[in-house]
Amino acid sequence: MELTELLKPLAGTPQTTTALVVLLLPLLAFFVLFFAGKRLPRRGDWLAIGISTIAFALSVYLFTQTWNTATFHARTTWFSLPSTVVSDFTAGILLDNLTVLMLVIVTFISTLVQLFSVGYMQGDTGYHRYFAYLGLFTFSMLGIVLVDNLLLLFMFWELVGFSSYLLIGFWYHKPAAVAANKKAFLVNRVGDIGLLLGLFAFYTYFRTFDLEALRSLISAGDWLNSSFIVNYSLHGEPWLLELSPLLLTLAGLGLFMGCVGKSAQFPLQIWLPDAMQGPTPVSSLIHAATMVAAGVYLLARCYAFFTPDALTVIAIVGAITALAGALAALRQYDIKAVLAFSTISQLGYMVMGMGTGAYDASLFHLTTHAFFKAALFLNAGIIIHAMHRGLHHAHLDHMDAQDIRNMGGLRKTMPFTFYSYLLAAAALAGIPLTSGFLSKDAILSVSWAWAQTMSANCNLLYFIVPATGFAVVVLTAYYMTRHMWFMFFGSFRAPFDVQQIRHSLKLETERVMLVPVVLLAVLSLGIFFSLNPLSFSSSWVVEGISLKNLSLNMLAGNLVQAVTMQDDANHLPHILIGIFSALLAAAGIIVALIQYNRKTSEQLLLEQPATTFQRLTYNHFYLDSFFRTGFVKPAHWTATTLYRVDKWVIDFILNYSSKWLVVISKIVGWFDRLVVDGLVLLVGAISKLFGMLGRNLQNGKVQSYYAYSLFGFILIMLYIMLF
Repeated sequence: MELTELLKPLAGTPQTTTALVVLLLPLLAFFVLFFAGKRLPRRGDWLAIGISTIAFALSVYLFTQTWNTATFHARTTWFSLPSTVVSDFTAGILLDNLTVLMLVIVTFISTLVQLFSVGYMQGDTGYHRYFAYLGLFTFSMLGIVLVDNLLLLFMFWELVGFSSYLLIGFWYHKPAAVAANKKAFLVNRVGDIGLLLGLFAFYTYFRTFDLEALRSLISAGDWLNSSFIVNYSLHGEPWLLELSPLLLTLAGLGLFMGCVGKSAQFPLQIWLPDAMQGPTPVSSLIHAATMVAAGVYLLARCYAFFTPDALTVIAIVGAITALAGALAALRQYDIKAVLAFSTISQLGYMVMGMGTGAYDASLFHLTTHAFFKAALFLNAGIIIHAMHRGLHHAHLDHMDAQDIRNMGGLRKTMPFTFYSYLLAAAALAGIPLTSGFLSKDAILSVSWAWAQTMSANCNLLYFIVPATGFAVVVLTAYYMTRHMWFMFFGSFRAPFDVQQIRHSLKLETERVMLVPVVLLAVLSLGIFFSLNPLSFSSSWVVEGISLKNLSLNMLAGNLVQAVTMQDDANHLPHILIGIFSALLAAAGIIVALIQYNRKTSEQLLLEQPATTFQRLTYNHFYLDSFFRTGFVKPAHWTATTLYRVDKWVIDFILNYSSKWLVVISKIVGWFDRLVVDGLVLLVGAISKLFGMLGRNLQNGKVQSYYAYSLFGFILIMLYIMLF
């Protein structure tokens, strides 16, 4: 197999050209709004929404042209190096089912978030800058979705991190927001180091970053004597690769590290709760379908590159994250913190599904989660907006507008918000007839089949992974019921009239904010994803992104094929798992209702984490303290110590040695002038003196010569007389 043939340029098509337009439209919005937004009518919000709407419409067109119909791929040579051991660096756009699905989700959610932001961000001093940042963020995410090679993907990956840094710290006058965006940026860089090492490892082995070429090379390889053997040629030179499973596993886990950082997996999930310092619509965009979903999308794009051992690690990390996020959400009182930890938990579900072979189920859950989580965050934004309005009218600006203990009874005052929140929360909890029930059921079913396959040697420990998934179902239903009870049931607990939170007597909030949440809440119903809202197997999403025809073209192809066969044979377990998960969700709801129905308004208002376990979950298992104590403080101490050594030792030595050098140089200069130069001058003066004497003796006068002779004669006579 000739690698240069795999990387030859591919002519563009109208579809790939349209995809390029979709990619560049948000970037155009960013530049126009950032540099000229202040001078535009309404500071350019109409331009941002209009461009996003056009991008969404074009994405729908691409979806109709591509979904289960064709794959479009355009590639060009980016640059070349004069070397026989390096292939051409290419750049291209790849349109397949996964790409167009993500295109529609990203542009749709982005459009609704920007529409919602017109009401939420009205009057903010950075209004045009906010929409500019949203454009940059959308451009970055679309780049990740569309590009066809790992190097370009990494560039857009870092651009997503940068744009999220701008959005999380949008209110940069708040110290908490500045600390949060720095934390998010730095923690993500930890994961990105692994991603960079992983993609360069694959380049070292296969001499290309192109995803399609990499998949072709891996498909051409084979396992032989516990080694992966690949034969290919580059510029006519034959290459024979013999790679150990350990090397391939480590390279795959390097790619997974990027997902651990971006998709907030254990133990790097600490940045996501703090990211709530940004505006609530930003939280919706980050949590629903863009930044945090990028890690799961990366796993999907690189799924062929993971060995069975790497997938096992991915499954375990996902299960731990799902459980940790759900437990941390149990005792949160900030309305956005509950949803943030819920996102961590749901991302853990997706990653767990990827690790257990539930590729299509994980992407299905990513799709459904995008709609109901966006609805939840935007609804939370409506409630926060309303609470700020009420607190402002009551001159109680010191109270926390996001603390659910200050709420209560909002279902009567804000009925549209209540019912849309209820529908989205039901989807999150996995209640039957909702989209969340379908996608969670799919992940749990395949995870059970994975455990059956992996435990063929009687190692039942693998069943811990699906058991964790079932436990998370109970916890999710419990904390969402508790969450809803605090906000919408009982009596209003803030010290002002609840009617003051309404926008007007007729409207509970601005229509521009209400329309997106109602639309997203309706899309949380299962009927939009499967004609049978109680069975995931007939979902059009699952059918469109299935790996059944590609499972052999993977490093873990045999494992994925075995899991798929086991899952297809589990007819009765599918039914039982669906019933069991529904019963578990119902149990979680009932327990929460019984527990909180007994509490008075005063008890709800004053509730605090009481037990050790409650304090543990409330503080997110003290992971922040652990990292601060184990890594941040030692690094800070090391940096401080090195700074002090540099300042007080190295700089002291350099500064004072230079001063002594000046003193010594002055002494040496004095010695040189007075001694060395003095001796030289003395020799010259003596020579001059003798020269003058000799010159005076030889003056050419006879009288002088007679006098000198007489004087000499007298001296001789004196010498004779005396001696």
